[in-house]
Amino acid sequence: MQYSMSQHGIVLVAVWQIWAGAKGETECNEERATNMLQLEFTRTKTRDEVCGHLLVEECDPEAFYTCSNNCRFHTHGRDCFRPLPDILAEHADLTGAEFDGYCYFNWTANWLTYNGAILDFEQAAIDGILNLRDSSYSGLSSGPLVTYRFEGVENLTTHLDLDHYLYDDLYAYSLGFLQGQGLEPAWMKNTSLWIALSKQRCEEIQAKYNFTKDELILSEWLDRNIVLAVMTGCSTEWPHPWNGSANPAINEMAGWRSSTDCKPVTHREYAKHYYVKCLLGHRNSAADMAYSNSRACLLDGTHIGHFSECPYAPDVDF
Repeated sequence: MQYSMSQHGIVLVAVWQIWAGAKGETECNEERATNMLQLEFTRTKTRDEVCGHLLVEECDPEAFYTCSNNCRFHTHGRDCFRPLPDILAEHADLTGAEFDGYCYFNWTANWLTYNGAILDFEQAAIDGILNLRDSSYSGLSSGPLVTYRFEGVENLTTHLDLDHYLYDDLYAYSLGFLQGQGLEPAWMKNTSLWIALSKQRCEEIQAKYNFTKDELILSEWLDRNIVLAVMTGCSTEWPHPWNGSANPAINEMAGWRSSTDCKPVTHREYAKHYYVKCLLGHRNSAADMAYSNSRACLLDGTHIGHFSECPYAPDVDF
């Protein structure tokens, strides 16, 4: 089995792997992650002197889930446990070049990998969409209709055509990245403009939430990814497939005891997740924004549509 990932490594590859593990597919996921790692080592040998990399050809077996946090085995492992603003200050470039955290922390998780600087955000979004699509995809609006119960939002619906839509759609809605929320897909063609828009959103997020530097630690951010997925499940009316995690430690962190006794996700949690990507480089946060904007839209203020249901659709099969 071989698998490759786009540079922005959207959160949901790892999330999908965990939920699938809860369904009894752990061995397959471990095989997938191992082969991904072998492939990545082959592809990045020439970049080892430039980017961070793992010191061993295996994922950390003590992580919460497969390949979710490899900081112990990483060339910059110590920095995983330090505030990101301090690391950025230490790597400030006199020429004004931006620190690329995806290069520096390359392969600290199987969804945080570096494949070179992104120059085409439309293509990066397509790569992300296709990398997350698997054989369970049956087509547009083929999945069950689910309803979110989210901060101040009633009757927001989406079709769960793939399991990762549950997280992706609400995350994009919360950040205002869906088509129909003011962000025009045509702006992606102007790389500088798209990066500037992402930077502006990053600044707005920090102005609103004022995250302390002790909240912005990479290792904790990596561990929190699956926690947000479980909390997103709590923010969705049943039935849907995400019933907590198979790992009791993850459920404890997420405040999950049952589908009726759990802690829902918040705007602040999603904003913090995105803001760490901002600190890892605005080109990287812009790629995340492009993925979110390309694939989905807000229709009539209450339904999240996908692909051809939207004014803009990327060049992928539906």
